[in-house]
Amino acid sequence: MRSKRIQPIAKHAEQLQQQAVQIFVAAQQAVVDAQLQLEQLIGYRSEYNSNRVSSGLGAMQLKDYQLFLNKLNQSIEQARTNIQNKKQVCEQQKLNWLKTRSRSKALDAVIVKYQMQEAQIEARIEQKEQDEFSSRIKR
Repeated sequence: MRSKRIQPIAKHAEQLQQQAVQIFVAAQQAVVDAQLQLEQLIGYRSEYNSNRVSSGLGAMQLKDYQLFLNKLNQSIEQARTNIQNKKQVCEQQKLNWLKTRSRSKALDAVIVKYQMQEAQIEARIEQKEQDEFSSRIKR
């Protein structure tokens, strides 16, 4: 029975597909988390800007404010770069998942094909046995 021999391979392919989908979902979540972090940084910068405008600053405070704002802007740019990197990883994981899913489905199709062939062979054997039995009865 070829279908039974290939079933462990198909089961393993299904497990690989399940692992790939979990990794893909985790990559998607990492993108969402990175986007939330970026939004928080942008919100913090906006809030910080509005607080500074309402109060007068001395020369040293203004310098410190500008340094802090520059660091915050750098963090925002790093967060944007991080998002792009995570999106690339996510796309790679999606392609990997699609590849494993395709392989799993192909193996499932092969099993179904083998099972149909095996059923046809069994039906022919059974028909042959019935024909032989009925020919014996007629004698």
